[in-house]
Amino acid sequence: MKKRILICLLLPLVLLTACNLISDAPGDYSELSIALVFPEFASPVKADVGEVPASVEENAIYELAIWVFNHDTHELVTTPLITNDSNDLPHAGGVRKYALPVDRTFLLTRPKVDVFVLVNQSSINTTLSGSSSWNDLNKAIFGGSDYFSPQNPVQKVSTTRGLPMSGVGYGLTVSGEEPSLSVSKISIGRAVSKLRYIFSQMYTENDTEEEFSVQKIVLEGGQIPVEEYVFSENAYKIVPSNYVSEPMVTTWPANTQLAACEAPELYSYAGQDGPSYETLITDGIRRGQLTDCGTYYLRESDKALTGKVYYTITKKRDGEPVLVQEKTMPFSMAAPGDFARNHTWTVYGYFISNRTLQMAVSVLPWDRNNYTIEFSTSSLQVTQKFTVADGSATIVPVTGQKDHFNVFLDANKPARGYLYITTPQGGKLEIIPEGSVADLEAFDVSPGQATIDPSFNSGRIDITIDRNRSYTGDPSGKTITLSFKAYTPDGDREIAGASECVDQIYHFYL
Repeated sequence: MKKRILICLLLPLVLLTACNLISDAPGDYSELSIALVFPEFASPVKADVGEVPASVEENAIYELAIWVFNHDTHELVTTPLITNDSNDLPHAGGVRKYALPVDRTFLLTRPKVDVFVLVNQSSINTTLSGSSSWNDLNKAIFGGSDYFSPQNPVQKVSTTRGLPMSGVGYGLTVSGEEPSLSVSKISIGRAVSKLRYIFSQMYTENDTEEEFSVQKIVLEGGQIPVEEYVFSENAYKIVPSNYVSEPMVTTWPANTQLAACEAPELYSYAGQDGPSYETLITDGIRRGQLTDCGTYYLRESDKALTGKVYYTITKKRDGEPVLVQEKTMPFSMAAPGDFARNHTWTVYGYFISNRTLQMAVSVLPWDRNNYTIEFSTSSLQVTQKFTVADGSATIVPVTGQKDHFNVFLDANKPARGYLYITTPQGGKLEIIPEGSVADLEAFDVSPGQATIDPSFNSGRIDITIDRNRSYTGDPSGKTITLSFKAYTPDGDREIAGASECVDQIYHFYL
């Protein structure tokens, strides 16, 4: 079952004679039965690609309103249903039917209909009521500074008003035969979208003296509309050319400590289905490897949202923290429309070695079928630079040369080195021995090329440096170093930045 709210209109007819004739007596009418199907989103039956399950609070229904109009004349077909009685409301995982009277003219003519459904209207303070016209509904808007605006963002779903949800179908054909007339189903979606900030940092034994701190996140102004329409058949429907000019600034208490883990890049979105990615993030927060920096419910937008992270790097000197740098890192969506209504956007930032902040942005529909994702295939991301493992060889610092080391191979075993690379996924890393021709012949370096795969061992690439067992010359004093090149997954283009693979220079000796 797809995670939808579905409206089915059924017309069981009151037949007044055995000949199926409709009486002319005043007040005769039939009933328009409306079945509202509300699946339990929090426990999805099927993990459709891209869908992200909602929480119980995000699913809650406190009010329900249904209007049915003649499509051509825009006249009411039946008395609107407006209710906030908990006994009359549907529940997650259940089906609720509502019977509304329709007159005999509707039964005879079967005009096309327009159906409007609104859930939790008090969450957006609409004035729609049983007396609202087709025009009132079609042009209904919500907005301002108090209703899902960046000026006053909603961070927690109200337990009395919930989130606004709506659905509309125009020109629906009444089909079937008496007494089971029906119209096509109406999908209901939330009229707002969700933005979430998550952060982490790489944990290494050598970096305990250096700390990263996120000072604030700024979602740029001029992106969230001042007003949006309540009902929309399309991806988004906003009042055009009018956006909130102020940015949305998110801050935290000073010196907030970010969670740490050995491979924070594994929490970047990498094409999983929505529930799987949601589970990954939730588990990371529960295990203390991710820091949840807030969730915000905002009006939809037709723009590709952008923003900046402001952060600092401090280092301890004589036991006291000293500011090293203040930096900013921009982030953005892949395309306009990624923040259309009923979407959830996760901005994940994680700090890795060399004082670098990486940003991973994922945009997933909220209980929908398709998704858009920005995933870089053109940048090289080295999360730990090439290192020779202790104990695999004799490693001696070079006197007078910072970050240079002589590595003397043992007679019967190779030296072993490794590095961690997470992007571009599927790209190729070329390992290049460098030295004179005679020296190169004396060594055996393996592999010559490796595939970048962050899902395997956190993107670790192992390299062995051994003596060439077939070499017949004198190996004494032979020496090489290593350099690296990286290529896109298709192998057509070299990627700049392979120098990031090397921080310490190792000179290998036989």
